[in-house]
Amino acid sequence: MMTMKTSSIAALAFLLAAVSFNALHPGNRKLDYVGSEVCGNCHAADSIGNQYDKWMRTPHAKAMERLRTKAAVSIAEKLSIKKPSEDQQCLKCHATGGGKNPAIRAEGVGCEACHGPGSEYHEYAYHVDTVNRQGAYETAIRHGMYQILGIKNIKRREKMCLGCHNSRRPCYPSLAKDIYRQSISLQVITDMKKGGEQSRGEYVNLKHQLIPPFPQY
Repeated sequence: MMTMKTSSIAALAFLLAAVSFNALHPGNRKLDYVGSEVCGNCHAADSIGNQYDKWMRTPHAKAMERLRTKAAVSIAEKLSIKKPSEDQQCLKCHATGGGKNPAIRAEGVGCEACHGPGSEYHEYAYHVDTVNRQGAYETAIRHGMYQILGIKNIKRREKMCLGCHNSRRPCYPSLAKDIYRQSISLQVITDMKKGGEQSRGEYVNLKHQLIPPFPQY
């Protein structure tokens, strides 16, 4: 027969095991989006490549603005969508997390749209190691970051990009020149760079220094 003491020890052991399991498997608990400005607290530093500034210069950062243009409203009317900036058919690709979090909807397609909700991995202890950057990246993955960086993860990155950049989306263009202009090739997905005119929101440059495997110091 189990005594009160052994029962308490068993319960404690079970609790510790559950905590350890959840630490390694963040999918078993709810992770939230914190917003790109939180990422920018560190990633706006020139010393590590200023990824925040690079994101701000991409069409992703202006994705919500595009839903308020005359062109977007015109496309929406043909699909019986009254307000594209509030319709889920549009928000699922034009806003981080499908636009389900109003607090960060205005940022458009932010950092976490590709890297995953950062409520845990954005913490310094789960994201930074000045000695072992590869180890820090692996720790961040265990705390919710999507594993999409580097050559080995091209297929994962491709699947993510093509989740929105495909012919099934409501706003897919009909003219050949627009289809070509908006196309996302495997080369673009591999290099995270694309040419085009900045003024027309075509140019994309998400390439930065933080691509694993990292050099060890």
